[in-house]
Amino acid sequence: MNVVIVGAGLVGTTLAEKLSRDGHDVSLVEADASKVRELSREFDIQVIEGNGATADVLRRARIDKADAMIATTNSDEANMIAALLASSRFGVSRIVVRLHDAGHDEAFSLLCQNHTGELVSVRPEEAAVDRIASLLEVHGAVDVVSFMEGQLLVAGFRITESSDFVGLRVSDMNLLFAVTPTLAVAIERNNEWIIPDGQEEIAIGDLVYFAIARDHLADVLTLVGVPADKRSDVMIAGAGRIGLKLARRLEALDVKVVLIEEDEMLAREASEALTDTTVIRGLSTDQSLLEEVEIERVASFVAVTHDHETNLVAGLLAKRLGAGRAIVLVDNPALVDLVGEIGIDAIISPRVLAIGLTLETIRGGRVRSVAQLLEDRIEIVEAEAVKGSQLTSGTLADVKLPRGVLVAALRRGEKLLVPRGSDRAESGDRVLFITTTENAPKLADFLSE
Repeated sequence: MNVVIVGAGLVGTTLAEKLSRDGHDVSLVEADASKVRELSREFDIQVIEGNGATADVLRRARIDKADAMIATTNSDEANMIAALLASSRFGVSRIVVRLHDAGHDEAFSLLCQNHTGELVSVRPEEAAVDRIASLLEVHGAVDVVSFMEGQLLVAGFRITESSDFVGLRVSDMNLLFAVTPTLAVAIERNNEWIIPDGQEEIAIGDLVYFAIARDHLADVLTLVGVPADKRSDVMIAGAGRIGLKLARRLEALDVKVVLIEEDEMLAREASEALTDTTVIRGLSTDQSLLEEVEIERVASFVAVTHDHETNLVAGLLAKRLGAGRAIVLVDNPALVDLVGEIGIDAIISPRVLAIGLTLETIRGGRVRSVAQLLEDRIEIVEAEAVKGSQLTSGTLADVKLPRGVLVAALRRGEKLLVPRGSDRAESGDRVLFITTTENAPKLADFLSE
């Protein structure tokens, strides 16, 4: 496809690189001249200097030839203007708009009314709240993604010597889970990612992602060796959009929440907006404050301030002072490797979440959901099998999916199963693929009629 991306921030540049690598013709629009020069040297794509919310600049980016447009600047207003121009002036059929402020929902709805193609909004803050809530539900996980209307979880755990999985071959997991659809679908070992072929043995120190039926999560946690923790309280650092939405979500679940915010106005607004949350004005990196609010009684400490380095420091301090888990918001790709190495249990990256949500729309067709695992080197794709496609032409062994692509689960009606090579996907099945990012574009050949 021809794709125009407006905004060369972390999300825009990562998408441009990924889509270009996938074989799409990408034009990237950026107003900052120095960034344009830098990107032109770094990437083999067309980079246009200018305001992407103006028709002239979009014309220079060949918007009239575009199959899709992605507006991902830091300004909601600029993104919606770019979308309006792409839709009404240039007739682009597939448009993705990144939005931060829920106050723009009405304006976006009006924009959608007159668009005849596909126009969707990507909301990374809401996706971050969803991901954090999933992590809080699965004790001990470093990453959790929900698929198939919540029936199936893909959760990552660091394997310790206490785990019953140590030394187990992936192909032998069916001995432990004869009925339950559970499978090790990706392994990170010594900074290398492995899509297991069944002969891989799980080792101490591995970061292993399991596909787990939600109803049997407790069984997997026991075998992983996650220690029991009777604490349930949550402490949140940061009363911005993410922190406030998360506190509201937890209040609805009757979870005891303490919210720490440095800014006086944000703390006051949070106190007025929340009913059962204790709001404290102060620094999340203040050891005496954390001790005063009894951080050792907290099951999970969640740092979601706008300063990502502060989030890391606060998370480390909270863990040292006795918090059960530290979950921090960090959007710097270079810091992702710190998960599990310095005491941080899980990192939330709105950048990675936004990319997954955008790819769902850009790939379109039978793709229902796309998620990136941590370093953006592994993708999980939920798609629908269609009659006449290569995927339904024979057994999974006969279909010969590319090396590095694994079918982790099938859902047929309400039934979940882990397929073997002798099984086949039928029309209408939901299929969960685990794939390297390099092989992800090849899935289209197996899903199309």
